[in-house]
Amino acid sequence: MFLETERLTLRKFQEDDFDDFCDYAMDDEMSRMMGRSLLRNREEARLNFDWLKDKEERSYGLVYKDTGKVIGNLNICAVPTELLELENLKGKAGKSLSFSISKNYQRKGLVLETLNKVIKHLFDIEDTDYIQCGHFPFNIASEMLQKKLGFEYIKTLHFDDEGIEIISIENILWKNK
Repeated sequence: MFLETERLTLRKFQEDDFDDFCDYAMDDEMSRMMGRSLLRNREEARLNFDWLKDKEERSYGLVYKDTGKVIGNLNICAVPTELLELENLKGKAGKSLSFSISKNYQRKGLVLETLNKVIKHLFDIEDTDYIQCGHFPFNIASEMLQKKLGFEYIKTLHFDDEGIEIISIENILWKNK
């Protein structure tokens, strides 16, 4: 187990989480908000799940304590290299956060509860100077959550995905601000 909140346990994915993962991750709107390709079948979902379970070192399932069901995930990883070049980030220790939660559990304060705990851990235990988190312009819920947590705009990134421009709004939360 990585962390625990009042209603959730954050832990590494396990093989028996696959069905729960499919329940939330195969939702088309969830895929769009995450900026990933739609997961059209269990085989495509399996590739994504195995990557989170086996390759992503700090990917955690969000386990709802009342049911034991995995209802989302949270990843802690390196800050995108495009941001590390910014003058005010040079020489600072940063972490990047990304997260998703089943539409059935959204707007219940679960992600806010989780992020507050994770942010405190990253700042107090891991001595991180800043935390980066991004969102797509159309993901208003994520934008509002990041603002509520105190994240501030730092840069807009533009990516090309097979000829389609992807825009990501990047935000920073500083430890001592």
